[in-house]
Amino acid sequence: MDFGILGPLQLALEGLPVALPGRTLPRLLAVLLLEAGHVVPLPKLVDAIWGELPPATARRQIQNTVASARGILLPNGTSELETVGDGYRLRVRPEQLDSLRFQRTVRIAREQEAASEPEAALASLREALDLWRGPTLAGLGGRVIEAGARRWDEERAAAEESRAELELALATGVSVVADLRRVLDAHPYRQHSAELLMAALYREDRPAEALDVYESIRRQLAEELGIDPGRRLRELHTAILRDDPSLRAATRTKAPTPRAELPAPAQLPSDSVHFTGRAAQLAALDRLLDGGPQVAVISGIGGSGKTTLALHWAHLVRERFPDGQLYVNLRGFDRTPSLAPLDALAGFLRALRVPTEAIPSDLDEAAALLRSRLADTRTLLILDNARNSAQVLPLLPATAGCVAVVTSRGRLPDLAAAHDIRQVTVGALDDRESVRLLESLIGTGRVGREPVAAERVAELCGGLPLALRIVGTNLDAQPGTTLEATAAALAGHDRLSRLAVEGDPTTTVAAAFDLSYQALEPEEELLYLNLAYLPGTDFSKGLACALVTWEPEAAERLLANLVAAHRIDEYRPGRYRFHDLVREYARRKAESAFDPAALQRLREQAVAWYAKGSTRLPVLEYRNIVATFLEWNGHPHVSRLLARLISFADAGYRDDAANRRALSDSLYELPELARVAELGIETGKRSDEPMDAVRAYALADAVAFASGDLHQSKAYAEKTLEYLRLTPHGDATGKARNDLATTLTQLGRYREAVSLLREAVVAAERSGNRNVRVEVLTSLGTVLRRMGIFAEAEALLLKARDLDATAPDGPTTVYPLLSLSELYVDQGRISAAEHLSREIAEMLRDHPSKYYRSRLYFRQFAVHRADEDFPRAEAALLRSLELVEQFNNWRHQLIYTYWLADLYVDTEQFEQVRDTLGRVAHLARYETSESLAVKARVMCKLHTAEGDLRRAIGMGRQACDVFAAMPDPLRQARSLLALANAYRAGGLAAEAERCREEARDLLSGLGIDPG
Repeated sequence: MDFGILGPLQLALEGLPVALPGRTLPRLLAVLLLEAGHVVPLPKLVDAIWGELPPATARRQIQNTVASARGILLPNGTSELETVGDGYRLRVRPEQLDSLRFQRTVRIAREQEAASEPEAALASLREALDLWRGPTLAGLGGRVIEAGARRWDEERAAAEESRAELELALATGVSVVADLRRVLDAHPYRQHSAELLMAALYREDRPAEALDVYESIRRQLAEELGIDPGRRLRELHTAILRDDPSLRAATRTKAPTPRAELPAPAQLPSDSVHFTGRAAQLAALDRLLDGGPQVAVISGIGGSGKTTLALHWAHLVRERFPDGQLYVNLRGFDRTPSLAPLDALAGFLRALRVPTEAIPSDLDEAAALLRSRLADTRTLLILDNARNSAQVLPLLPATAGCVAVVTSRGRLPDLAAAHDIRQVTVGALDDRESVRLLESLIGTGRVGREPVAAERVAELCGGLPLALRIVGTNLDAQPGTTLEATAAALAGHDRLSRLAVEGDPTTTVAAAFDLSYQALEPEEELLYLNLAYLPGTDFSKGLACALVTWEPEAAERLLANLVAAHRIDEYRPGRYRFHDLVREYARRKAESAFDPAALQRLREQAVAWYAKGSTRLPVLEYRNIVATFLEWNGHPHVSRLLARLISFADAGYRDDAANRRALSDSLYELPELARVAELGIETGKRSDEPMDAVRAYALADAVAFASGDLHQSKAYAEKTLEYLRLTPHGDATGKARNDLATTLTQLGRYREAVSLLREAVVAAERSGNRNVRVEVLTSLGTVLRRMGIFAEAEALLLKARDLDATAPDGPTTVYPLLSLSELYVDQGRISAAEHLSREIAEMLRDHPSKYYRSRLYFRQFAVHRADEDFPRAEAALLRSLELVEQFNNWRHQLIYTYWLADLYVDTEQFEQVRDTLGRVAHLARYETSESLAVKARVMCKLHTAEGDLRRAIGMGRQACDVFAAMPDPLRQARSLLALANAYRAGGLAAEAERCREEARDLLSGLGIDPG
């Protein structure tokens, strides 16, 4: 049985046509014959037969059609239609299929021409072209069949050009005008066809028509492509205008055809009809045409569409390269061995008409010959799938006019040592481009019916074109499957296994990644797997280097290699991440490569790095610690991570305003940290190591404190201390008692706080831990100041200041000075407080902490107010509030706002008071005893000024009672004076005098002049 696709589809048995009934059978056979000898996946067959609207029974119908085809083919024993996975392959011998016979005969003609046998080559080309009966598969449309047909029609056009060239060179007298006109009608931008047609017309004494051909193609190129005709076409036009004698037919000779008159090679594989996006990369490649570097390296991970991009751009600009387009797959990342540079050179040289026997066997000589043949030409070279620079260097042209585009999974940075390179990185498609690619694959209607699910599918494919094409191909073959169901399947546990074309085990995302993985050197592989096993979304250079035993310089070099090869991405200086799908792939590799002991060592290394790192980490690192704890909870030593999260809770999750703006959509909020603490508590209570529970309760305490739930914070702090006492050293430094005392202070339970802090001071002194000693001395001095025990408070704060100053690098904190400044303001020692404020300002000159600076401005406010410099006091307090709002310390924001309202009352700016108080109404959950009492005193003064004396007296009494219960005698006295003013305004002179007398007694007891 014979088959024909070079024209209408044709089957013939012993010279008689075989009928192909129906619509499905002819189209199925057409696709199988276009891909003869290759597997055609079921989705492609479905697309070829029905396009975007296949029936629900498409799979069954194709199976039935295949059975019918076998009924026609197999009884004759001349063909074999195989089922391969979920696809089909039609095996035919070359002599049975006209396209294969055409291809073989044209190849013979090329070889004859290269061997200086032009007459034989012409005869072979005539024989090959006689096989054509019309356009490929005429009468059968659809994007799949039309795409396959275009490939063969291009080959026919190239053969027609070669035949015409030989007819003219050998002066056979056979007219080629009609055939060349037909080629130009079908391919209006083929400049070589136009060149040959002009020469043929001129030799037939039709110069006017030859000039018309030039004008026609010149106009088309200008209007539709924005380019001018090529050099050879322009030179021929000029020669015709001059009536150059050399254009006349030469004497028939057997001499080799001059190279300049042979057809230019056109080796580009077909363009993709589904190409989507990549505007920036196309623009970068366009700059190759503008001078400067004329070599580009397109790099990216496997499946990112590097080859698709290179070929799409090459087809867009191929007319700019009239001397030819060369293509080679270097197989750098392939299941077959890489192509040796010498083999690639030989292929290019044969395409450029160098006889096989003339091709040097020495690599350098062959490379030099290629450069010679490409000199002064405009030739495009696509060097696809390069493994390294050594494969590429010998293939690069050396003169302007030629352009080379290299695709590789690595950036080939060492190539820049020999050539000026344009680096073009191909990353993931964005969400919009991903959805557009899906639309191209399965139709806009289907995507439009489920837009949200389509976006979810695109997200789960990570913007990787290969993954999207696989999903689209499978969906196209399953018209009954919804995008929602596909998204749900991809979101399951085994996403990579679903990113595979049904019936084709080689077309999978994992298989593409395998090729990159196999190219890793042993040390690169170890680092790659270590990094892949880490939880979290990214990692730092410091952590990466900590996971290996090599010197930091060696680890950094390997890290740079992984980045250059696109195994990982350095998306910020010093911070790295995997592509979503690559990480899932590499994680599986790590889990299968490492034994349990190795995985535990890796966990210990990561935990140790997080636990021993700098005292202040970026927000991203805290997020990774959360992810690491959630994934590794229960393994030995992992609870150490909880201690790092305490500072995360205390800091309000923000490093600075810039981070807050950049990461506000993905930051962990308090409920997330609360869940982490709860899991840690559950694990810690079951653990044999009490410190596991200690760390978990300490984090729960920090979260509750930051959330405003002070009573819950107290309960967790007490549990922390309870479990700590079960450890061999207990609360050896006093830090846990200091933390509990801090909560008690916020609750207004000063006496209990002082009792704990006195114990903590003793423990801290015994431990010798300078930092904790400074902290507990400052805490105790601060509470004693509030209680009016000024002398001891000052002694403790001065001791804390002096102790901190003995640190090797000088003072580490301004806490003691801030508290000391508050004490001096309370005592009326304003000059001393002002001097301390200047000292603190000098210490904070280059310090990044907004928290410290906000406290400094608040102290300056107190100094200015005491001096009755109200404008400066207001400015300092507003600046303090501006800063405190940036790092989200809600308690300080409340108390500072109430002091601002108090200032506005005293300066009779009453409209400002309620507006100021309204701005913090939403922060009620963060109220403390102190802030409530200060607010009550402000409201007492405000209601007194507004004449609402009943409410003023109620608020005044509330403030006095709260401060008395703490006890805070200074603020109690100030509240009594505010209450006295309310009584006096209400005509209650006796009550007013009683309050003033009580206030005078309190102030006198504090050593403060009641006046």
